[in-house]
Amino acid sequence: MCLRAEILNATNAGKRNMANTTWYKSSDVTRKLDISLRQLYYWELKGIVKPRVITMGAREFKRYSEHDLRRLERIKSYLDQGYTLAAAVQKTLQEQGSAN
Repeated sequence: MCLRAEILNATNAGKRNMANTTWYKSSDVTRKLDISLRQLYYWELKGIVKPRVITMGAREFKRYSEHDLRRLERIKSYLDQGYTLAAAVQKTLQEQGSAN
C-alpha cells in the first residue's frame, strides 16, 4: 500500500499502526482526554508533546503515539487535581524517569 493510501486509511480509521506503534489523530486525543484542540496545540507549542507530522502535498497530518497519549493523560490528571501545567509536566516527567 502506498503512503498516500496509508495516510487516507489512517485518517478514516482514526488511528493507524505504523512501525508497531499506534498513532492517533488530534481529534482522537482531544476526545479521549476531553480537552479542546486549542489546548492540545498549546501543549505542543510549549514542547510538552511532539507529534509526528506527515506531509502529503500541501497538507500536514499530526499523529500522536500511545506514549504521547499516556503522558498527556497523566498531565491532564494532575491538572484536574489542581496542579499548574508546569507542575503537572514536572511530576509526569519524574514518574516516567523513575519508571525507566
